[in-house]
Amino acid sequence: MLDRLKNMVQSWKAKRRLEKELDPANFQRMARELRDLAVLASQVCPPGMDVQHRIKSITVEMERLKQLAAAPEFRKLSTGRKLLLKQGLTQSRKQLLESIESAPSPTETLQ
Repeated sequence: MLDRLKNMVQSWKAKRRLEKELDPANFQRMARELRDLAVLASQVCPPGMDVQHRIKSITVEMERLKQLAAAPEFRKLSTGRKLLLKQGLTQSRKQLLESIESAPSPTETLQ
């Protein structure tokens, strides 16, 4: 009896944690963060690189995502799709950070 109650409480906690992770406000926050990282990456990376085009598209997509996450239809998306979107955002964040880190320094002089 107590085990069943304990399992129910754990299940409820896991469900609440997942709902919190997949909250539209969380997606808006992630989109803002990625957009800001993309702006930073565009300032750090040299203008002739192919990365600039990808950074521009990321900036546009994050603005769209921020607007979509604010819409009521976003809540109707399935949990699976939201998890895939969250995973994609996390991967994009990692790639942006790597591109910022790998950008050549603007000067030859050590500071």
